[in-house]
Amino acid sequence: MTDDRTSPQVDRTDQPDEIRVDTPYMPITPLAPTVHVSGITMDNVNRAQTPSGLVPGSGESGDNTEWDASSLDKAIEWLESHASFLNKQSYTMVEIQDRMGGVAASGGMNVGGGATSPLGAFDRAGDLARKHGSLFTTTQQSVRKLAEDLYQAANALREVKENYETAEKANAMSAAEMERAFSQAATNGSNG
Repeated sequence: MTDDRTSPQVDRTDQPDEIRVDTPYMPITPLAPTVHVSGITMDNVNRAQTPSGLVPGSGESGDNTEWDASSLDKAIEWLESHASFLNKQSYTMVEIQDRMGGVAASGGMNVGGGATSPLGAFDRAGDLARKHGSLFTTTQQSVRKLAEDLYQAANALREVKENYETAEKANAMSAAEMERAFSQAATNGSNG
């Protein structure tokens, strides 16, 4: 007998979302006769359902854990192309800062001191420009860091692939050595 609560093979998607048990009219306490229980409704926690966001879409590998050298090459290529794109974007996004008046505009502009921020001369325009400059700098640094992390991931994956290929070659050599040993044993056995 198996316990349905722990058995992963049991499909319970046909169970209802909610369980309702009707009970006879029962007052909760004699002091509060208007408060009563006439039934219990609860979520069915035994209903098994995988959320659609956790199911791989068409063409996605999902939880596939088998790898070979060609799939590792594709992953390395993906990582490097995204890293390259983000790295380029981190430098071309300077155009955003230029449109906001450049590096100086995000510095100590003071509207009261006669200077006008790229956002105008209204109160707090200089503060808003400084906050924008700070946000720009933080975002640019984060994009560059992400690009660097992707490059590092690609290099690490390249090393994993090399180790995989080295192990495959070692296994092939071991198999050839084993076959040679069996051949020699068979030859020695037939000569004796």
